[in-house]
Amino acid sequence: MKRIIIALAAVALAFGTSAQQSGHSNYVGLNLGGGFNTMTFKPANGTANFGLGFDGGLHYAHFFNAHWGLGFGVHYTYANAYAVYDFSEVTPNLTHANNPSIHYNLTTKFNNWKERQTVGIIGIPVEVFYRVALSDKCAFIGGLGAEFDLPMHGKYSASEGNYSTTGVFPALGSYVVSDMPEHGFGTYDAAYDSKVDNLTKMGVSVIADAGVRFAMGNNWGLYLGIYGGYGVTDMLAQKKDDILLVINATDPSKLDYHGTYGSNEINSLHLLRAGVKVGIDFGWNCRDRKAERLAAEEAERMARQKAIDDSIANVRRLEAERAAREKAEAEKAAAEKAMAAERAAREKAEAERAAAEAERAAAEKAAADEKAAREKAEAERLAAERAAAERAAALRAAALQAKAEAQKKLEAIGATVYFANAGTDAKFDQKTDDAIHAICEAMKADESLTVTVYGHTDNTGSLQANMKYGQKRAEALKAYMVKLGAPAANINCVSRGPNEPVADNSTDEGRAKNRRATVELK
Repeated sequence: MKRIIIALAAVALAFGTSAQQSGHSNYVGLNLGGGFNTMTFKPANGTANFGLGFDGGLHYAHFFNAHWGLGFGVHYTYANAYAVYDFSEVTPNLTHANNPSIHYNLTTKFNNWKERQTVGIIGIPVEVFYRVALSDKCAFIGGLGAEFDLPMHGKYSASEGNYSTTGVFPALGSYVVSDMPEHGFGTYDAAYDSKVDNLTKMGVSVIADAGVRFAMGNNWGLYLGIYGGYGVTDMLAQKKDDILLVINATDPSKLDYHGTYGSNEINSLHLLRAGVKVGIDFGWNCRDRKAERLAAEEAERMARQKAIDDSIANVRRLEAERAAREKAEAEKAAAEKAMAAERAAREKAEAERAAAEAERAAAEKAAADEKAAREKAEAERLAAERAAAERAAALRAAALQAKAEAQKKLEAIGATVYFANAGTDAKFDQKTDDAIHAICEAMKADESLTVTVYGHTDNTGSLQANMKYGQKRAEALKAYMVKLGAPAANINCVSRGPNEPVADNSTDEGRAKNRRATVELK
């Protein structure tokens, strides 16, 4: 398919070369533009943002009359887009290489995960142009047509945000495992950069542009205008069923990040272009060879006739002396008239040159004024960005300080609840109940705070039964905290079973101290 596109481009340029004999106006030149050169898509679990890019290439236009023409070209488009993810996805029924008999469900949570996509496209535009003169040196040109798009390369990179993984073991009563990097459970920063390989071989876009061409000389001009385009065909080669980040079924430390275009996040992808462009071109009118040949033949015929007339004049010189004197006077008058016409032509050319020079100076001044305005706008934009960054940094610092103070308060409070033997009914003293109330009030005031409730047991009974009792005690304390108004989503329950005793399990008093649930800041 790439060879076909290149062949079409060669045919278009060859057509431009042969059109020099058509007798109509022709233009060939270069153009460069920039703006919203991006892709449009809708992620299933994230948000998409437009990006900026540029467009440049070679164009040829042939006008069949004063208004209508046809154009071809070869363009390169560089487009950018972004996707941001904040969601969780689950990979069920996994096993670890070190313990294949135990199955677990893996949850991958993306946190402000930002992915950038870039695509480079070679395009063959075909447009119908309409032209109308605004003045002797200025003309409006508008175009409408289609472009054949050939994606040449694509790339995605994820370098902002992170993802965290946790495991849930159904065999252990939905036991949650986290913060164990050696087993693939932890938090990892974004560091992916790979080639996009799921783009169609060729697409079609509807394109349009409009602008003004300024004649800078007899044969060349400057074009300023706007352009736009939308890909009516889907750029995805095929729809994918894989999730965004695939975990190896036997080794969770091995990952396969498919990217937005290689996963089931999107169903369609379209190219979008809109911006401004500037171009420079060379224009010419084809000469009529037949008219030149006829003019040369007429001049030769007149020369032969003049020779015959001169011969007759020489024979009849005496008789035609008076006529010769009258003819000489007429020729003198004609020469004086020709000299006057030549002088007027020189004066007119000088006036036109002065006018062109003044127009060029005005254009240079306008370009300088425009450049100064752009530089001023860029400086104002940078100043606004710096001010916004300083305000955001101040807000983040204040938020971090407030959160640190709340964390310090919660760490100072702490809370431990004890349970009856083989039961989940909590025993509260006044101090413990006050601490639980204080923690819940702090969580209601700051919804970013999260806590973990750990359930513990003595060593009486089997490990599996104690793990279940530990989980139920943690969930019982969580239910009490939710009843007091704490956000349920910010409370994690983890069973430690008999694995973390604080007293001797050989005595009743020690076992009573081990049957407990504790609240700790996450």
